[in-house]
Amino acid sequence: MTVDHDVVVIGAGFSGLYAVHKFRDQLGLSVQGFEAAGGVGGTWWFNRYPGARCDTESVHYSYSFSDELQREWRWTEKYAGQQEILDYLEWAADKLDVRRSFRLDTRVTSLTWDEVSAHWTVATSDGAECTARFVISAVGAMSVPKRPEFTGIDSFAGELYWTSSWPDRQVDFAGKRVAVVGTGSTGIQVIQEIAPNTRHLTVFQRTPNYAVPLGNGPVDAEQQRWNAENWKELRGDSRERVGDLPYDRPAPSALAVDPEERTRVYDREWQHGGFRFLTSTFGDLMVNETANETAASYIRDRIRERVHDPVTAELLCPDDHLYGTKRPTFETSYYEAFSLAHVDLVDVRSAPIEAITPTGIRTTQASYDFDAIILATGFDAFTGPALTFPTTGRDGVSLRDTWADGPANYLGLQVAGYPNLFTISGPLSVVSQTNSPLIIEDQIDFAADAVQTTLSRGARTVEATPEAEKAWTRLVNDVYRMSLFAKTEKSWYTGGNIEGKPKGAYVFFAGSPLYRQIMVQAAESGFAGLSFDGAASSLPPLARLDAGAALVVAGMLNSGAATMEEAPVEELRAMNEAGAHMQVPGPVMRVEDVSDARVRVYLPSAEGPLPAVVFCHGGGFISGSLDSVDPTCRRLAAENGVVVVSVDYRLAPEHPFPAATQDTFAALRWTHEHIAEYGGDPARIAVMGESAGGNLAALAAIRARDEGIPLAAQVLIYPTTDPESPGASHAEFAHGPFLTAATHDRFWGLYLGGAEVTEANAPLRAKSLAGTAPALVITSEIDLIRDEGQQYAQALAAADVPVEYQCFDGLIHGSFTMSALIPSVKGMYDLIQEYLASKLQRA
Repeated sequence: MTVDHDVVVIGAGFSGLYAVHKFRDQLGLSVQGFEAAGGVGGTWWFNRYPGARCDTESVHYSYSFSDELQREWRWTEKYAGQQEILDYLEWAADKLDVRRSFRLDTRVTSLTWDEVSAHWTVATSDGAECTARFVISAVGAMSVPKRPEFTGIDSFAGELYWTSSWPDRQVDFAGKRVAVVGTGSTGIQVIQEIAPNTRHLTVFQRTPNYAVPLGNGPVDAEQQRWNAENWKELRGDSRERVGDLPYDRPAPSALAVDPEERTRVYDREWQHGGFRFLTSTFGDLMVNETANETAASYIRDRIRERVHDPVTAELLCPDDHLYGTKRPTFETSYYEAFSLAHVDLVDVRSAPIEAITPTGIRTTQASYDFDAIILATGFDAFTGPALTFPTTGRDGVSLRDTWADGPANYLGLQVAGYPNLFTISGPLSVVSQTNSPLIIEDQIDFAADAVQTTLSRGARTVEATPEAEKAWTRLVNDVYRMSLFAKTEKSWYTGGNIEGKPKGAYVFFAGSPLYRQIMVQAAESGFAGLSFDGAASSLPPLARLDAGAALVVAGMLNSGAATMEEAPVEELRAMNEAGAHMQVPGPVMRVEDVSDARVRVYLPSAEGPLPAVVFCHGGGFISGSLDSVDPTCRRLAAENGVVVVSVDYRLAPEHPFPAATQDTFAALRWTHEHIAEYGGDPARIAVMGESAGGNLAALAAIRARDEGIPLAAQVLIYPTTDPESPGASHAEFAHGPFLTAATHDRFWGLYLGGAEVTEANAPLRAKSLAGTAPALVITSEIDLIRDEGQQYAQALAAADVPVEYQCFDGLIHGSFTMSALIPSVKGMYDLIQEYLASKLQRA
């Protein structure tokens, strides 16, 4: 059967225009686009309401793929209005010559997959049909308005306007009584624009929002010139930052500074305006509720300063959701509008709207007459646009049925069972959390590369595997449940604004840098997670992350901190010390430092004599200290009822091998000889260590065997056992996350200081492990040295040493001491507790 087109593109906004250019001009495929509107522009064609403008700076809210587009266009406002953005998109469409590939005023009415011929049949509003091998759905995330819950809309005799479908003409509200229903981003823009010109304005507010100053003004000509000349570096840097914007990175925590400094930071970004208040203040605003409240409280105080009437001011102060968990809103004169004598505010929470009447609006407490009503009630986001027309995939299954319990897909781009269909800006992606043109380009580039790979392989289909879809959907939902976003019910981020819509994750809340890294990993590994003609496909490592680990990795990417293979040793040590806050705080107990022995002893309040655990911290042999693992040692002592002896071994490069091994064994010998003085039992001693500390603990266990010091057990947590191990994990995770091959090699090089790798520093090379203490070996799945630990466990078993081995799915290197950020690490602690209880019980 002859197929009409290689690719059909649905929509002519930012996504659709670039998709046509990408597939037609760069890949050389035949492309047909469809657009329901009478022109290009997407959401900026329809959203013509008064005051409509973008709240991302115009110089960044633009395409980045073309040198010509970057250099030639000149924005006039820092935050462009609707008409200027529409002008830009129309200009770009002409520059790219893509208009000729679109049929305007033509709405797609259905998509149907034909399994036999492996193509899509596309039906349109003019009664025509065409076929295509691939479909790019570029319908946007917010192109379907939310229908209000109240009745009577059609009964109103006056002027009724939807902000999402504003008439293409000037609307004059002078001398009129006007109602605005809704105070989200759109409502705020409308209200501040029309308030001075109405006879009377009544605002119906259900949820007050945290509106931050926009900071609009003319674009600085010199800055625009610099941006045009340096756009590649600027846009590349933007892609590595939160929100895909080149703003200053935030300080780590709002709780780590005093109130005066915190206010100074908030004041600074308040003056800058826009998203900087969220992205450039403190990095924990969206992960720590207490930190979030400091920003929320600051904004409420600014509202109270600007609204004259204290009752109205309090109604405008949000109190039912955390800052940033609903779409951030911005304003220029919104709060001042409520100090105008002819502007009233109706609190819909205390007086819900019952109906629109022929003359106005009726609430549970009063009736209001109006000449005009403006409905700014929000959107049915993400799934709403994708479900505006029936999409039927394999075996006659509809997308609406597939998503009946909530959206499921892979990377927000492909749905299992719907081959050759790519959903740009779809649910479960990161598009609403970032500067959308950049992530749109990256998604389309990913789709184009996948299509090109399909064609080059001679395959008929490409689609997400069910396993990839399940893993990605689980990760997105798990991240959502761990985030502050889960604490806000009525948000279009989570489907909570639509009655009957499944509630849950519709957005990947771990940020665009991590999302982009996952896409890159998938593409570079032959499009892992996608199946070509049904062939098996693995998942990229980052898509297999535990949710807590994903948020940790996202935080590292978002911080912009130097990588461990680049950072100076002193900086690495400072980072390690700061990492103590990533551990669950330990309980108060008696603690004694024994400086001569280079140990710290933790004594829980339990009846003795107690077993003892000699603990060696990690840190690549070059960082870490007693303080850096203090919370962990306290927890181990309390949960296991043991005396913990934490070892303060000397660090490389100042003290290279064998200093650390000497100090560790000396601490073990001291424990054997002196632990009874601290209520410990020298007959029940275990050694434990993580990472480099796991190496030291393993070597101490071998030497203890040789020198006759009895050990009851050894617990090795993702130990590094041989720097030249040929394990598959070294190849799979060479680029991380967290621990990379370059970092691993650097740390070992500094530690060895020119010494050879031998059994004296690499326990995997021991000539014999027979007779060493029973072992529990724990590894993390997404870890460069995972296989070193597994190989050591196998070597112990081969030497008839009783050994238990467990690899924790989705966790990364270092997880054990990130217990405050990765809840699933509790599984490690539970396993250790169970193991030690069995090995350290009284004889």
